[in-house]
Amino acid sequence: MKSLSKKKTHLHTRRLVVFLSSLICFIILTSMYLLMLHRDIKSEKTRYNYIAKNEAEHIVTTIDCVMARTNTLKAMIKDHNGDTSFFKNAAEDMYNTVKEETGVSLKNFAIASNGVVSDVYPLEGNETLIGFDFLDLSHPGNIEAKEAYEQGETILTNPFELIQGGIGMGGRAPVVLNDGDNQTLWGLVTVTIDFENLIEVLNLDGLNEIGVDFALSYIDNDGSVHDMYKIGEPKDDAVKVRFKVRNLTWELAVAPTNGWIPTWRIIVSVLVIVIISGFVGVFASIMFRLHESNAMLLRLSTTDGLTGCLNRRAYEEALLTLPDKMNDENFFYVTADVNSLKNTNDTLGHLSGDELICGAADCLQDCFGDNGDVYRIGGDEFAAFVYADENTFDELIEKIYTLTDNWKGDSVKSLTLSIGYASIREFPDAEINTLIKTADERMYKAKREYYQNKGVDRRK
Repeated sequence: MKSLSKKKTHLHTRRLVVFLSSLICFIILTSMYLLMLHRDIKSEKTRYNYIAKNEAEHIVTTIDCVMARTNTLKAMIKDHNGDTSFFKNAAEDMYNTVKEETGVSLKNFAIASNGVVSDVYPLEGNETLIGFDFLDLSHPGNIEAKEAYEQGETILTNPFELIQGGIGMGGRAPVVLNDGDNQTLWGLVTVTIDFENLIEVLNLDGLNEIGVDFALSYIDNDGSVHDMYKIGEPKDDAVKVRFKVRNLTWELAVAPTNGWIPTWRIIVSVLVIVIISGFVGVFASIMFRLHESNAMLLRLSTTDGLTGCLNRRAYEEALLTLPDKMNDENFFYVTADVNSLKNTNDTLGHLSGDELICGAADCLQDCFGDNGDVYRIGGDEFAAFVYADENTFDELIEKIYTLTDNWKGDSVKSLTLSIGYASIREFPDAEINTLIKTADERMYKAKREYYQNKGVDRRK
């Protein structure tokens, strides 16, 4: 039963070692992988930040190039002191120039004296603008026109639905005429961009072609975000770049379509980690078994096969280390010999003799095992290295005699031992050989007294 329990304990220990080894390896590899993922994601986000900034700069440059024409129109109206007869030819030239320089097709140029549109280019498709009052706040995009009119500076609108159809964004610039020392607010000049065409020119769709989801949005004064154009669905962890487009605040969010780390890469990495952890567990199991085998071989080489005590080899190896310990006054050298072993072998057989030897070993180990080591150094001879104070050792001597008095075997009904001992406390300057010799002499004296009391002449 003890052997079976011991095997179960070893099996449980081996399984625990395998599990803990695999778990520790898995935790270490996973931690390393997470650090690598964090580094890779950080690197990717840095790259995407450059992409977003470059796109934002392209957007700002393109729109600024278009909106600069409002300044040209303002200057021409001021130079002509409010006369707009030049408008058609000038607007046509600017329209074509914008197309050549930026690729943007404008919805229109318009001039609005006192806020009311008097002329527009091109007229075709924009007829409904003639007479349109930019100061009528009931129309989309007119709040910015009124702000430009009142503040005396160019104001840009976010994209809105045009009355002539389509989506556009416009620049509203106030025109101020000088009359001597007085300044008169003449009206407005406007440039309206076809927003859908602007998106084509900016080629934002090219981002998606290289695996990038994006969202171009504008930010309201209250901080709310409104999408203007997007492909895909950038998540909350997308790289976001906010930038100014004149008076407006826009935001470009970009993220990889397949996520910062592709799912397949995560799956493969996890599988690799699991496989490596499994191999580590197997290796740990092999090493544990090897350790057990080595420990077992060591035990076999130092353990007496009959009694389970340490054997003669272990005894001699232990003696080599004892001189370093001779300053311990609690050290006792104990020797013991089984009485009447020869008679038991002769009358009951060697198996009974072995039973007597094993009984002696059990009693000695039960008595001294917690305070030292017990060795079988001969057929029926035992030695023990015991560490105990004087009172404790006296109790141990009483205990060994009690154990042997109460011992009963299957074929042998009694057990007696002849015991001798010597201590460092008794012989402070003695070497181990002196203690051994003294203990042996006392043991043989006890054995002679035993046989004398039994009336046995051992010489016969």
